[in-house]
Amino acid sequence: MSENYYTILGVSKNATMAEIRRAYLKLARELHPDRVLDPEKKAEAQERFSRITMAYRVLSDPEKRKEYDRKLTTKKTEVQESREVQAKNAFQRGLLYLKRGDPWRALSLLRIAYRYQPQKAIYLSYLGLALVKTRQFKEEGIEKLIEASKMELFNPIVHVNLGLGYKAIGEVDKANAAFKEALHWDPNNLIALKELGKIEKKKGFFGKLFGR
Repeated sequence: MSENYYTILGVSKNATMAEIRRAYLKLARELHPDRVLDPEKKAEAQERFSRITMAYRVLSDPEKRKEYDRKLTTKKTEVQESREVQAKNAFQRGLLYLKRGDPWRALSLLRIAYRYQPQKAIYLSYLGLALVKTRQFKEEGIEKLIEASKMELFNPIVHVNLGLGYKAIGEVDKANAAFKEALHWDPNNLIALKELGKIEKKKGFFGKLFGR
């Protein structure tokens, strides 16, 4: 958790004025520089005391607190947007490495994408597929593929990826079941149709991506 005036005082963002005051007085007694005898630690104590004092001055003033909350929200939004962009870029680069048959490089990028946006089932799904394709982390990969398929049941891509994962470890029946589930949500999904032998297999982007 990043430091802000609320975390400095150890209170929630919804803390009342009374709670803020109690927290400040408690910390002021515990961290007052006069309680520190060691000269080398006194400067550090003064810095901590200055931070809690500044936090209290802002949060104990309704107008200053309102403005601080507004800036805090804006900052969080900017950070979130930055992480979303980084996640998207890492994801796209990860897909390119999968296409080139390099699951190890793909893995490091897809881990970044998923870490920045763990709510994205598609990021988790491709991370799972990359793990399976390294052959060293097959079990972890299948677990993530299954989790992703449960996160977005309606998304045919996560079922296709699960099928490809099962196929890579020789679980043919489970692979076919996953491909059929993908077709349930998208009857025209080319990869699922090809894997189930319903149309002629052709080389293309997905063929290269999955080594077909």
